[in-house]
Amino acid sequence: MFPISAEASENIMDAVRNPIGKEPVKRMRVTEAIKCKFQNMKYRHKLIVLLVTASLAPMILLVWYSHDRMSSLLYEKEMEDMSSILEQTGEGVDSQIEVFSSLLNYLTYSPDIEDLITEKNMDNYYAYKKYTEVADPLLTVPKSYHNAILQIQLFAESIKVRHEYTLVPLSEVEKEWWYEHLKEDVSVQWVVDRERPEIAAVRRIYQGREQTAVLCITLDYNKIFQTFENIISEGSGGIILDEDGNVLFQKELLIDENAKANEPEPLVSCENLESGQKDYAFVKRRNASCGWNFYLYKLQSAVNSSVSGILVSEIPLIAVCLIIILVLGLAFSRIFTRKIEELTDNMNRVNQGSREVTVDSDADDEIGLLIRSFRSMMDEINRLIHEVYENKIALKEFELKALTAQINPHFLYNSLSIINWMAIRSHQKEISKVTLSLSMFYRTALSKGQDMVTVDNCIQNIKAYLDIQLVMHDNEFQVMWEIDPEVKGDIVPKLLLQPVVENALEHGLDMKEDGEKILKLFFVKDKEDVLLAVEDNGPGMKQEEADKLVNYPVSGYGLKNVNDRMQLLYGMEYGIKVFSQIDQGTRVEMRIPCQSADKETRDEEIFSAKKFLQSPEDNSLQTNKKER
Repeated sequence: MFPISAEASENIMDAVRNPIGKEPVKRMRVTEAIKCKFQNMKYRHKLIVLLVTASLAPMILLVWYSHDRMSSLLYEKEMEDMSSILEQTGEGVDSQIEVFSSLLNYLTYSPDIEDLITEKNMDNYYAYKKYTEVADPLLTVPKSYHNAILQIQLFAESIKVRHEYTLVPLSEVEKEWWYEHLKEDVSVQWVVDRERPEIAAVRRIYQGREQTAVLCITLDYNKIFQTFENIISEGSGGIILDEDGNVLFQKELLIDENAKANEPEPLVSCENLESGQKDYAFVKRRNASCGWNFYLYKLQSAVNSSVSGILVSEIPLIAVCLIIILVLGLAFSRIFTRKIEELTDNMNRVNQGSREVTVDSDADDEIGLLIRSFRSMMDEINRLIHEVYENKIALKEFELKALTAQINPHFLYNSLSIINWMAIRSHQKEISKVTLSLSMFYRTALSKGQDMVTVDNCIQNIKAYLDIQLVMHDNEFQVMWEIDPEVKGDIVPKLLLQPVVENALEHGLDMKEDGEKILKLFFVKDKEDVLLAVEDNGPGMKQEEADKLVNYPVSGYGLKNVNDRMQLLYGMEYGIKVFSQIDQGTRVEMRIPCQSADKETRDEEIFSAKKFLQSPEDNSLQTNKKER
């Protein structure tokens, strides 16, 4: 055994952990370097990179989509053009076939041809005369009108001796190249020989079940398919098949770049096209009369060549867009970061000891908010540095104001109490009643600054308010109470019912012209809730208008404010509900969860009420005792 050094051992372990060498470490370091470089870039440069990237991504996507869509449209257009060309060419071939089929049918049913076929015992003179005067014009004249016709032949049993090339004995028909391809059919049959090259339109003629004649029109192969051959251009090809799948015509001008020189390229077969190979794009058409199938095909590379041209034409536009994006990115980054750079400069000066802020912005964006927040912060810092002594003085002033706020209510209550007792001593009951009610109203309304009061306090407040209103209205309305003793100790928000009662008087009873005016107030328990309700027999309103009252904002403290306050305290399931009918009155209901007041609150309310009923002398004595 040989000893292994520590360094060699460490190298071996590194090789085991990282068998492919140091490349991953290098890639990791490169990635970290790029990340660190980006993090340390100026914000303006980061913004340029982000703007350019964010603009390029959708632009590239748009270009790709447009190119793909344009390619699809061009491909569809190319296929439509091929289909249109093939349709026009096929119609031309169809028209020729129809002409020769009609000619063949015409000759078949010609009376002269029928006489020639049926007359079997003609002497030589009569036969020659009939052949020359009747048959020859019928079978030779069409050649002068149709240059595609090579010859017209009649094979018949009545013909004993061949007359030139037009009239042939029926016994010689089997020697013709097209005869073996015929079917036992009376319809026009088409036979094509690509080697001759000729096309034969043949029709069998029968008398009963016996074949008596065969009529054949031989056509020039090249002239019949000339129109189809003319549409085949470079990079395309065409095939014509009969109804049995035999190739009648094929020509192609395909150029295969991968083909070897001096080696003939095999022709494309119909099976290759129909198999769905992506190397070719083709269209197909079928002739109904003779059952021929026309195929026109092109190389996919030839179809897509126009698409490549469009892509090349788009490159200058893409370059211009890139330049515009870069220029706009530089401009926008400068605009966006100018204020940030100024703010950074101000912060650096503050860090060095200066408290002067020179940057400012009235924009409502995040940068403007940041700048204003920085200015506000520096103003606050300067204020805190220079205004500590002033704050202490302000604190003393606040304490004095708070003491004054405590004194003023007591002064009001004592003054009203004195007026009340003076009215009693002077036997002025109305003045005493109003003074007492006013004092009770403010005492229960203020409630020593508390937000929550008992239902009993609320009742006292409303009673005091209504007492004053009765004096003001000369007791022209009645007040009916329904109070459940169980709810008196529950707490409710302060001044909850007073706006509702005021609305009932102002918009309800005050608007009633005739009849008795009645105001009903309810303080009852309904399951787990306290039900407070105010009902008047005023003119009322439509329920649609009543539903709008809690949502219609008005100046002052109206029903909407009371409803919002209740929902804020107890949730959206609580609030005000208004029920009204025309000439029947209006009812306003408020539901509040049952919550009992603590004993200290109730004792304080009872003591406050008893204290008010004492004479001013008694109040003064108790006040002096407390001060001592």
